[in-house]
Amino acid sequence: MNPPRLLIDIGNTRLKWAWCDAGAALPATAGICALPTPWRHAGAVAHADNGALPALAAELRALCAAGPLPSVWISNVAGPVIAAAVDAALADAFGGCAPVQWVRSTAAHGDLANGYREPTQLGVDRWTGAVGAHRWLPRDTLLVVTAGTATTLDIVTVAEDGARFEGGLILPGLALMLGTLARNTAQLPALDVGEAGSVAGAQRRWADNTHDAIAAGCLAAQAGAIERTWRALGERGDAARPPRCLLSGGARFALAGRALGERGDAARPPRCLLSGGARFALAGALAVPFVMHDNLVLLGLHAMAMADA
Repeated sequence: MNPPRLLIDIGNTRLKWAWCDAGAALPATAGICALPTPWRHAGAVAHADNGALPALAAELRALCAAGPLPSVWISNVAGPVIAAAVDAALADAFGGCAPVQWVRSTAAHGDLANGYREPTQLGVDRWTGAVGAHRWLPRDTLLVVTAGTATTLDIVTVAEDGARFEGGLILPGLALMLGTLARNTAQLPALDVGEAGSVAGAQRRWADNTHDAIAAGCLAAQAGAIERTWRALGERGDAARPPRCLLSGGARFALAGRALGERGDAARPPRCLLSGGARFALAGALAVPFVMHDNLVLLGLHAMAMADA
């Protein structure tokens, strides 16, 4: 039996983790409406919380208890300082004996080729998320949207000879957009992602007050980038293999319902998988059928760990 797996996604502001029990059975592919979450325990801590990593170490130690040590798989985009702190927390939790794999972007994973000009320059979170999405939707062209500190749009295409990560777009995340307006103007109010999400849920076409106008404008910018990319991908795509829009990240709930045309297009039925820290705010702004996922990076780490077993 394989050992348990500890998956860690170190983002720009938070660390997300998941614990997969040893020998957990999984389906061969995802169902038509969902991607799996192959873990029973998960959590998130903020980098700025000084007591978070010691508390996490204690929680992981309790999960391990008298069982086997986990295999640890980590994606990190936050730099060496937080990496060293996580290393210390893992040593505290497991006595320095658990094997740790710090994932890097590579030229390929399985049949998925990395189309970046310099594959190692691709953010490891974007690469890992694409690996996770493709692992469970191997026959689909994908638009993977992760709504976190930054919003990233990544494209995976499929052909007879395999799949390819084509590249994508990076734009400021919803919280960054909202915060920039508040910091760089004299009289505009500060909004958080949750407040923006409530405006998205109201489904009004035009805002009749400044608070709602800021939220609606930032949401429209996020959704508009997704819509433009989605349409360009559809124009070049294979009608027999329509693209799926996969949304991930914490702002995803604010975006859903705000972009990409009408729901339920029978000719080219879009599929949106939304994940990341801002996902809840973005979900209300998208107008496409979509699938939510807690964390595509963790799903990709799980796929890599399974392939390495």
